[in-house]
Amino acid sequence: MDIYGIITGVILLGIVGFVLWKFLKKKQDFKRTLNLAFLKVTLPKKDSDLDEKKETAKDFKEVIGFMEQLYASLKSVHSRKILKKILGQDILSFEYVAHE
Repeated sequence: MDIYGIITGVILLGIVGFVLWKFLKKKQDFKRTLNLAFLKVTLPKKDSDLDEKKETAKDFKEVIGFMEQLYASLKSVHSRKILKKILGQDILSFEYVAHE
């Protein structure tokens, strides 16, 4: 067996391994989607002029503080472990819906 046969075998084995890994990852992702939890969050709408006038710099800073805390919590979900990179990270999804 010459060197070209060995190299071809290693390349084919690598391609087959990669395709198998992708297939198993898709299968695992599908199983994870079946275990998702859906949460509905509703916010009050500002109807009157009085509600709009109440908007102050303090309220803005308060909202910024809440968002900073939310982003810090979302960042803590991410993991740099090798196993999480192979099997997949935890999933978060946000949808924004506005009704009139």
